[in-house]
Amino acid sequence: MNTEKAERFWNRLSLPRQFILAGSVVMFVAMILVGSWVSKRIEQAAVQNFAIIAANYVESFIAPITQDLAEGDTLSPPAKQAMIEVFSTTALNERIVSYKIWKEGGLIVHASDPSLIGKVFEPSEDLQAAWTGKFAASLDNHVDAEDASEASLGISLLEVYSPIHEVFSGRIIAVAEFYERADPLVAELRSARRNSWLVVGSAFLASGLLLAGIVQAGGRTIQEQRQRLQAQLAQSEHLAEQNIALRRKAITANLRATAQLEQTIRHVGSDLHDGPAQHLSLAALRLDSAFDKNAGPNARGEIRASIDRALEEIRAISRGLALPELEQMDLASLVRAAISEREVQSGIDVNVTFSGSEPKHLSYTEKLCVYRFLQEGLSNAVRHGGVKSAEVRVEADTKIIEISIHDDGSGFDMETVPGLHATGGQGLTGLRDRAESIGGSILVSSNPRSGTTLTLTLLREQYNGNPTNPRR
Repeated sequence: MNTEKAERFWNRLSLPRQFILAGSVVMFVAMILVGSWVSKRIEQAAVQNFAIIAANYVESFIAPITQDLAEGDTLSPPAKQAMIEVFSTTALNERIVSYKIWKEGGLIVHASDPSLIGKVFEPSEDLQAAWTGKFAASLDNHVDAEDASEASLGISLLEVYSPIHEVFSGRIIAVAEFYERADPLVAELRSARRNSWLVVGSAFLASGLLLAGIVQAGGRTIQEQRQRLQAQLAQSEHLAEQNIALRRKAITANLRATAQLEQTIRHVGSDLHDGPAQHLSLAALRLDSAFDKNAGPNARGEIRASIDRALEEIRAISRGLALPELEQMDLASLVRAAISEREVQSGIDVNVTFSGSEPKHLSYTEKLCVYRFLQEGLSNAVRHGGVKSAEVRVEADTKIIEISIHDDGSGFDMETVPGLHATGGQGLTGLRDRAESIGGSILVSSNPRSGTTLTLTLLREQYNGNPTNPRR
């Protein structure tokens, strides 16, 4: 359970915090190990240096006195007296608290403590090292049996083993062991340890802070990149959803366009059948009787009138299907042509105003959208609004075209006509599909008090500089 909690806690931490926590533990352990090793090495070096200096100093006094040991295991009475005087009356008295002279096999032949003379002890490692010609020393290491009296003093002592050489041959004839007061050495070691720990701790702290700063900066960079990637992912998902919605809209618009085309074809067929076809049928029926000798004087005139009415209706139907040459027109000419065509057909009076600048590189698709919008909008004003006048406003520049048709007719309450503000009638639905297919939109606003306003908005940034013409 504790392991699971620790794992959850660890996983909740950010990458920089994980590094700082783990790095702090590792660096603390490493600092303790390195600091201990450095302190130990400093202590060993300091003890060894003190021992060498003390051994050389002491040997200069006792080596000449102990040359009797080259021939035997005892010192002569004059030599013993000289040893007593050296350690009691010279400067050694202030530094050396006790001493022993060893022969091979662990025999003490002379000592500051007379009770030890003649006794044999198990040779220590330091004593054995001294017999090989090395200086050996230890600080406050009074664990051997012969160290009982020195341990009882309760002060810091430096135990030094120094080989004694024969003057002429240089061979080791004895080993001098002495205990020097170690107060200066202990103070120096304490200062050295403190300084070494400060240096090691400062080095590890500085390196830890530097690495933590680097990781923190890297963590911030990773976090920023992660946030940017998440934002890009969210944007990509949003774009994917938009693409799916646009694809559905395109499919729906295509289905509606197909349905409207079929409806238009049926409507044209119905108009041709109910209008021109009837007049031509009437003319055909009367054609035979016109050449009869008994035909009345008005027979030919009735035939001519039926044919003329049929032609007029065919021309009217053609005008509704055919478009003027849009490719050669600018926006102002296009608007005036559409308004003029509706004024002639429906008798509506249209007031048009222009503002902004003439947009460049209008594509055929844009021109067709504008023309059909004006046709359908003005027709709706006459058919549904019951008006004889309307107002058209055109605002355009290089980035946007906005055209609005306003009439003061009866209007309608958009809240009481479900779906009209979203889809409009059949004609407005086709116009909306046409506008959305080129990145535009159509807005319907109406109420019984202020009339109806249709607004077409075309964004032109996607066409600037590279107009296309689907008819080419």
